[in-house]
Amino acid sequence: MIQKDLIFASMNAETKEEIISLLADKLLGMGKVKDTYKDAVLEREKSYPTGLSLGKYCIAMPHTFAEHVIEPAIAVAKLEKPVTFLEMASTDSRLSVSLILMMAISNPQEQLVLLRKILRLFSEEEVIDTLMQSKTAEEMYKTLRYIDEP
Repeated sequence: MIQKDLIFASMNAETKEEIISLLADKLLGMGKVKDTYKDAVLEREKSYPTGLSLGKYCIAMPHTFAEHVIEPAIAVAKLEKPVTFLEMASTDSRLSVSLILMMAISNPQEQLVLLRKILRLFSEEEVIDTLMQSKTAEEMYKTLRYIDEP
């Protein structure tokens, strides 16, 4: 699911809606999602926020239902400056998010497995430090490729 051409080492966005839209357009352009995906992710984010604090960094993992996905993929963006997301399982806790992993999951049973892999990888502080210091998609890919391993 991790592909170099869906990893962006330096993106600019002013809002969570803007970064979600940018990444959804990338996924759509590569034929990974249906044209309903972007609106579905934006709508879901309103009810089920995806921000997560990982110590000194915060990430967000926006996603939506499998019916909007053609082929599984993850679009990854490291932001030049953080944008505000609401914290997962919260309605008022705001996080300054620097890294987005936007998931396009075609099999709902894979979602929990994927979330566990991501959280296990990011549980090591040096992993997220390395990722956040990466300057290129290639460097980020070298860290993120472990998500695809069994």
